[in-house]
Amino acid sequence: MKTTFRKSMIWLHTYLGIITGWLLFVIFVTGTLSYFTPEISYWMMPERQVIAGDSQQQNQVYAQGQRYQLEKSIDYLEAHATNTNSWRIYLPTPRDHHWYVQWSEGKTRHLVSFNKDAIPIETATDTKGGIFFRTFHYTLQLRGYGGRYIAGVAAMAMLLALFTGIYTHRRFFKDFFTLRKGKLTKWTTDFHALIGIVTLPFCLMICISAIMIYAIMYMPFSANMHFEKGERGVNKVIIPSLPTLSSSVEALNTDGESKSVAYPAILTNLKKHWKEPNAIKRITVEAPFKENSRFIVERTKSLSVSNRSERLVYESYTAAPLEGYADESAPATFRRIMYGLHQANFATIGLRWLLFGLGALGSALIATGLIIWVNKRRTAYLTANSLRDDSSLSLRIMEKGNIAAIMGIAIATSVFFLANRLLPADMINRASMEVNAFFIAWICSVGHAIIRPSHNAWYEQTCVAALSYIALAVVSVSIPVERALDAVATWDITYLSFIVVFALCGVGFMALARGLKVRLVRTSNGYVPHTKSADVPNIKARKR
Repeated sequence: MKTTFRKSMIWLHTYLGIITGWLLFVIFVTGTLSYFTPEISYWMMPERQVIAGDSQQQNQVYAQGQRYQLEKSIDYLEAHATNTNSWRIYLPTPRDHHWYVQWSEGKTRHLVSFNKDAIPIETATDTKGGIFFRTFHYTLQLRGYGGRYIAGVAAMAMLLALFTGIYTHRRFFKDFFTLRKGKLTKWTTDFHALIGIVTLPFCLMICISAIMIYAIMYMPFSANMHFEKGERGVNKVIIPSLPTLSSSVEALNTDGESKSVAYPAILTNLKKHWKEPNAIKRITVEAPFKENSRFIVERTKSLSVSNRSERLVYESYTAAPLEGYADESAPATFRRIMYGLHQANFATIGLRWLLFGLGALGSALIATGLIIWVNKRRTAYLTANSLRDDSSLSLRIMEKGNIAAIMGIAIATSVFFLANRLLPADMINRASMEVNAFFIAWICSVGHAIIRPSHNAWYEQTCVAALSYIALAVVSVSIPVERALDAVATWDITYLSFIVVFALCGVGFMALARGLKVRLVRTSNGYVPHTKSADVPNIKARKR
């Protein structure tokens, strides 16, 4: 411990950031991208098109809305999914435009997607899509629960770092309005304090909700003591479910033919409960073709903070309402609300961009903290060693690690998107190859940072990132060019916004590379940055 409590808090804040900084930065970046998981999947699957939900738009005889989509889905399932215990119908939303049905026959799982004309899509792009970033965010691509434990420890460390940072920066208003220009070290320190204040509520919410999601897993002692199967036993008790269906006879009408699902009557009843248009996200039909078949309708999550939306249950062939799911306990409801806050499925487009911006600032908060530590240590080391350019081992490790973490994830992300467009469509395990390209690019970034001087590595990898994102913008327009033309013709804002974002990222990295080039030239000419005024005579003496 240090001599005073405040110095101890500064020490704890610093070294919590140093130990977990690289991991937290990667988690924050991938989590920020996860706010647009459906949109990323939409861009990475060019065969998808906008499926309008506006009842005013006509498709032949039917309104191209959820009634039409439900009718076509049930018709397809009744014809092709006769040997199964359940059907699942996922209706498109304004975010992902993915309309598909799903069923299983034994261990074989079937998934069929449709275009806006209810025609099955034969060739779907094999890709992880935005799910990759969301999964990597909390699993770190590790099997089992190892990644969740590591991410949980990182969240706890950041929560403690936030509280120690609050105590360290007690002069909130003065820090908020202070942004000194000139020396990069002072500017970076002020910017770190500024975004720390701006993003404080957001970071607190993210860390606390992340811990709450897997609270039982992190503290399983009570569950293991009171339930036979531990955590799984708790989930079975606190998560409400419907009674298991017993075996039943086949549902036949008076002519001896199979009955049709009474979805028109069910939709009519739904309008009394859910007033908003296009309120259905998912439909599950249990025991199709049986007399006791159940029709479970799940509401979209856009109107609920909780990650579990409202569900209504009906008899499939009579449309009679059935007793639904029991209410969850208060702790389970609280956990689901925290889960929903973390995922932000309820967010409108404006709120989602705000959360994305806060996530980007949170990533910058972590990155600037890592850079500040390296700059201050380099300054102290150069001062103590008469401006010799042989850094300590720990300082070199931190410098190289910062480059690999910050620039590595930026380059790897761009390569992941590029692989989606450049890999052959008929490649075996194509989705896995996209993920492999992500990690190969990241490993190359690590190797480059190790073998090159730090200043050169920063500049060169920033140039690579700039070229990659500019290439992404070009590829988005040209591969396939028909998709880009269709996006322009239909004014597909979701698809077109990716082109704009990629171009802006490329321009941003180009500007950063230009600034780093200036510093690299000054360093190669004998200028030693980040030194105190007392060291200026020594610098001049060395120049003589």
